[in-house]
Amino acid sequence: MTQGAANTPGLRNFDWVMIALILAISLQGLLQVYSSTRDTEFQSAYSLHAVWLGLGLVAFWLLSAVDYHSLADASPVLWLVCVAALAAILLWTDPVNGSRRWLPTPFGVSIQVSEVTKLALVLVIAKYCSRIAPRPAEHRVAGDSAGRRRSARAAPPSSLRILVMVATVFVVPFVLVLNQPDLGTALSMCPILALPLLLSAARMKHIAVAAIVALLLLPVGWSVLKPYQKSRITSFLEPDKDPRSAGYQIIQSRIAIGSGGLWGQGVAQGSQTQLRFLPTPHTDFILASLAEERGFIGVAILLALFYALLARIVQTAKLAQDPQGTLIAMSVAGLLLFHVVVNVGMVVNKLPVTGLPLPLMSYGGSSLLTVLAMLGLVNNVRLRRFVN
Repeated sequence: MTQGAANTPGLRNFDWVMIALILAISLQGLLQVYSSTRDTEFQSAYSLHAVWLGLGLVAFWLLSAVDYHSLADASPVLWLVCVAALAAILLWTDPVNGSRRWLPTPFGVSIQVSEVTKLALVLVIAKYCSRIAPRPAEHRVAGDSAGRRRSARAAPPSSLRILVMVATVFVVPFVLVLNQPDLGTALSMCPILALPLLLSAARMKHIAVAAIVALLLLPVGWSVLKPYQKSRITSFLEPDKDPRSAGYQIIQSRIAIGSGGLWGQGVAQGSQTQLRFLPTPHTDFILASLAEERGFIGVAILLALFYALLARIVQTAKLAQDPQGTLIAMSVAGLLLFHVVVNVGMVVNKLPVTGLPLPLMSYGGSSLLTVLAMLGLVNNVRLRRFVN
């Protein structure tokens, strides 16, 4: 047997617990997309969502199969491609509903490049931050011999230099996405930056300075927001002041959730969803649709599945053979947690409406494909925890 074959994890080593959790959540999402779009102009969303789910599972397998170290080494190229695509969208595409977020393809399908950019950021930021991350004894044993030789003869790069490099890598796509404009997606990139910096050996004084600068720039950020974005941020506090416009989505979401009760009204039986009072019940507000049709019990089961999935990812981070694997897994965990918390908070009127989808549940091909690819990365890290 060759060395490469010996070091290649087999299919039996896949994290089948995580895969079961992914399928349990994704199939609920598929059913809810069907229920909330049947007999509407969006009824084709169900079949398209099923296709994207299949493609996402293929992406999960592909991102599991290639060693994550090789993927991280290639991540600067992926980052450059994503940045170029984001710039091209702003320069040459026509706005759709007031924003430029989609890149047309020859296959008749548009791609939301900002979602793919998250995958590039996870890899490239973990790659750079791992250079200054602490390396426990078990990581040193599992690390490759070439890496040990390099660390023996070369001093680690300075924390400040890495911080500047990582900040640059983050800020460029962040600003491009913010200018689409897509505030929700831009903000969802923040955990991908924050967690690796906090978990690596970046000096706290450098992180504190960066945080202070970010806080000082908040008034500038507020001034460049579009009027509808400002309205979303302020209207969630008192949605009843503008019940027909800015507060409409939140009010209908609250009614849908309340009407679901303990057990719900049944699949495809929710009045708010089926009578089309609830806006975007298959995308941003799919949780409200689920709450109406399957009640508190259905929502509790879904949130328990998300908790179990996040716990599994964190466990993988602890088992990783090196800091790079740990940072990749924790970045994915942070990103998914941010999406879940913000989407749930938005639906129950505790956070502003940001347009962030609920991972693995909401309709949206680019988002579903990217989330499954990221989870493939996590599986990749777990598969190689014993590979030398």
